[in-house]
Amino acid sequence: MRRAHPAAILLGLMAACSTTTPTTTFGEQVTVTSTTAVLTVPPGDAAEVRQVFDGDSFEAEVDGAVVEVRMLGMNAPEGHECHGDAARARLRDLLADTTVILVTEGDETEDRFGRLLRSVYANGQFVNATMVAEGHAVALQGGSPREPRLVTLSDDAFADRLGMWAPQACDESTIPRIRIDEIEYDPPGRDWQNKEEEWIEVRNDAAEEVALDGWILRDESSTHRYEFVAGAVLAPGARLRIRTGCGTDTTRELYWCADDAVWSNGGDTVILQTAAGTVVDRVRYEGDF
Repeated sequence: MRRAHPAAILLGLMAACSTTTPTTTFGEQVTVTSTTAVLTVPPGDAAEVRQVFDGDSFEAEVDGAVVEVRMLGMNAPEGHECHGDAARARLRDLLADTTVILVTEGDETEDRFGRLLRSVYANGQFVNATMVAEGHAVALQGGSPREPRLVTLSDDAFADRLGMWAPQACDESTIPRIRIDEIEYDPPGRDWQNKEEEWIEVRNDAAEEVALDGWILRDESSTHRYEFVAGAVLAPGARLRIRTGCGTDTTRELYWCADDAVWSNGGDTVILQTAAGTVVDRVRYEGDF
């Protein structure tokens, strides 16, 4: 059994990127130098972007073939989610009117949908890092080669409340003082067989009762979303535990009834949002396998 506490959230310094456009023969390594930073563009494939789908995927043409690209090591909000349109617009701006370089990194080259998993460079920027640094995407802890840098940028963006992490990203209301208090991400035995013992606990630090109807608890992926049931209320100073497995909801415990275990033993990001999508709290933990 392993638990994580918000004190374990890991923050760091943001690394700078060059804004100088490289002149290069694609497929060769090139170093771009400016007065503020040096960006090394690894060997990759030259591509022309045809269509941006959302904040982390697009269609491109490579050597005459049309491919779909999923940007490696990050996950932007879906189009229907809060900040999804803004993330897509920002990626479109970063990839516009230029030849981009698609770089294969690590052993995983395609996702389960057959999209190419790539690091993307354009106009002298490592675009994956720019999107995360500006708060348009959350870094993924899946073991990609650029994970250490991306998770640091993601932590910094949250600390500065940029992009999707901003209070005004989804609505103008005051953020309630609800905190992610404790995480049980690795229950005894096999996680998928003991989902009831995998849980997240939240705490109300406000002086007033907070209604949680429609609030969202999610991880860093695009698939795991729990919507709080109607009538869920958290009294001042009270805690509420959300268990991954199935059971009968009470005033102190709610049950996700997810198809599988949710919280990764290798590290994950827990995100708590209002019904409108405003991020109330976020905790990233590092685990082990």
